[in-house]
Amino acid sequence: MYKLLVVDDEQLERQAIRFIVDRNCPDISIVGEASDGLLAVQLAARVQPDIILMDIKMPKMNGLDAAKRIRDILPETKIIMLTASGNSNYIKEAAQLGVAEYILKPVRPDKLVHILHGISAQVVKLRQSMAL
Repeated sequence: MYKLLVVDDEQLERQAIRFIVDRNCPDISIVGEASDGLLAVQLAARVQPDIILMDIKMPKMNGLDAAKRIRDILPETKIIMLTASGNSNYIKEAAQLGVAEYILKPVRPDKLVHILHGISAQVVKLRQSMAL
């Protein structure tokens, strides 16, 4: 089982993601939701998710700044940026942070599921290498 933290300031986005994941990813459990970057950092430290699906433009702290802080405390957590912004500076910064995927909204449910399965496979490999 993989733990997923969903971070987006739009409640409807979080609900849609929960619906897609609950329906299509039985091996992924949503362990928390946050509506801003600051809460995401606090929640990530507490629940220690394997995967974080996070927006960039949010109140209190944007997703890139939250990703930096989360990287410091949970360096192995896979972060997926799911955002409406195709800003090249954001994309560069996300790449420098080691973000696993950068997805533009709106995303088709089947594409999101495909990406989550791919990231889950990366988590498996990481767990196996750490167990050696």
